[in-house]
Amino acid sequence: MRFIPRSVLTLCLLIGIHNLHAKSEGYEADISAERVIYTVKVNADGSDIETKEVTYLARTQIAVESISQADISYTSSTQKVKVLEAYTITPEGKKIPVAKNAIRTVEDDNSGGAAEFSDTKHRIIIFPNVKVGSRIYYKVRTTTHAPLFQRYTAGFSFSPSHDYGHFELNLTHPAKMFIQAESSGVQGGRVEDGPNKEVRYRYTYQNKNKIHPTPPLSVAYEDFSPYIRLSSYQSHIEFARIYEEKTKAMAAVTPAVQKLADQITVGITDPKDQAKALYNWVSREIRYVAIYLKDGGFVPHFADSIIRNRYGDCKDNNTLLIALLAAKGIEASSALINASDSYTLPNLVTFGTFDHMITYLPQWDLYVDATQEFAPFGVLTFDELDKPTLLTALGKVGHTPKPSADKNKVITKIVMKIESDGEIKGVSHTNYFGTADLSARANYEGTGTIHEEKMVRDHLAKFRHTGAGKLMPSDPYDLNHPFEVKTEFTLGAIANVPGHGAIGIPVGLSPGELYKLANRRSAEDYTPPYICGSRTIEERYSIEFTPNVKVTRVPPDVTYKQGDIHYQSSYVQNGNKVEVKRALYTQRPSAVCQAEELEQLKEFFPIFLSDMRSQIFYE
Repeated sequence: MRFIPRSVLTLCLLIGIHNLHAKSEGYEADISAERVIYTVKVNADGSDIETKEVTYLARTQIAVESISQADISYTSSTQKVKVLEAYTITPEGKKIPVAKNAIRTVEDDNSGGAAEFSDTKHRIIIFPNVKVGSRIYYKVRTTTHAPLFQRYTAGFSFSPSHDYGHFELNLTHPAKMFIQAESSGVQGGRVEDGPNKEVRYRYTYQNKNKIHPTPPLSVAYEDFSPYIRLSSYQSHIEFARIYEEKTKAMAAVTPAVQKLADQITVGITDPKDQAKALYNWVSREIRYVAIYLKDGGFVPHFADSIIRNRYGDCKDNNTLLIALLAAKGIEASSALINASDSYTLPNLVTFGTFDHMITYLPQWDLYVDATQEFAPFGVLTFDELDKPTLLTALGKVGHTPKPSADKNKVITKIVMKIESDGEIKGVSHTNYFGTADLSARANYEGTGTIHEEKMVRDHLAKFRHTGAGKLMPSDPYDLNHPFEVKTEFTLGAIANVPGHGAIGIPVGLSPGELYKLANRRSAEDYTPPYICGSRTIEERYSIEFTPNVKVTRVPPDVTYKQGDIHYQSSYVQNGNKVEVKRALYTQRPSAVCQAEELEQLKEFFPIFLSDMRSQIFYE
């Protein structure tokens, strides 16, 4: 589902941090938004006229490439855009106007093959003679004549990674119109009413020369950065009620819906098993195609048309599933959610808060996402866990489950034999559960095709192996059984035999989850709050050397148990065979880690890394 906030500050499209120039207090960005001024007049019906003035400074050649074109996107069925003025200011101060034929309107680009079609258009401004030290200026008026649900919302968030020389928002609305406003980290608020008693707001913000790059695994900056929000909705509950009123008819139980529901559940009497069968059908049979026309970014198609066409986006899959469930007497609700990196629900309703829709089954307190074709019934993607939801049919705010180490598991067994020439022949068997199951199904979809050879080669290269092998996954589309992968592999010589030497623990074609974790960034690179996972990883290795090789030393066992992190490894030698077991259990309090969890990780990571680098010695 695509939600387009009417007035969301999207400077991140331009103000990248590419090559940042270090300063003691932060960084100097390639691009400076020297002036960004919004002037908005909101009408009583929620329509508005928005004028935006922008001046960007290019400090580097990379910035020149970024700002030499401006892209103003809009919904052609509900909005009109007019470029009032546009020019380049050279480093010497000369103003060069943009030619009329350098302002073009283009359709939304679908050349990448994405199954999305919309009435979004783009007004492209091509600036002349832009070079390092140049500034570009444009002034654009956007008129929204058909607001979604006849309401006004706007949200502005300011990333700490972007340079804002001066931001200003001036907004007016009729005195009789209800609009709430809230802000944090900015100057201003409501000011003196206008001459016609219109309500006026003025906000300013500046973040000049205090730029910091976005750290890895950071939550969305909207969750913690300065912001301005305005909304004509009383609450999220009111928005839920209005949304349900507008869309409930789409999920009506028609004869076609009833017939299909009965066909899918024939011979199934248990309600939860019926719900699972209906979910599996929608997940597998409705291919993803998104058509966003007018309110199509929010409003789904009718269930009957989805059945006929066999395609839709997240809100269509949700609508059809709700209709099919209703046909069997099973209650369900649409659940609006943010499936990106945001984990908070703002106090005020803005359309940018939600970007996806899943389904909630209150009878079992269960969330399902029928848009995810590889997600077993009741399994959510990692990005959907521990998130607030808006349950439209129930008129309340919900919350998806927290990540669980007991449910999200990867268990692997590997048997390897080192041949007399140092080559290794082995097999592995991996079982996936929970969110890990969902991810693995997608990763192994290409096996058994022309892509498998490259998949094998790329996988071995990740762990600095050479060789060949075969991947034998279970059916990724069989959502009724946990996913598993068996492999057979031969690795190029990594042991110098005969002779004295040492080897680390090879991964082969197993997923190598613990090695992947060890090869990630150091904990020192993370800054709270950051996104973190809870999971269980168990790996067992059986390594057999040839009879003429003597194992002289194995690594010491390791046991670590502090806070949320439990890790244990053991190395048992039996003649020329070594049995290795490594197990990591991490159960975080939330999907978002704070300073306390980061300190635990910093303490654990060197111990873990040392164990992963340990070797078996032989002669």
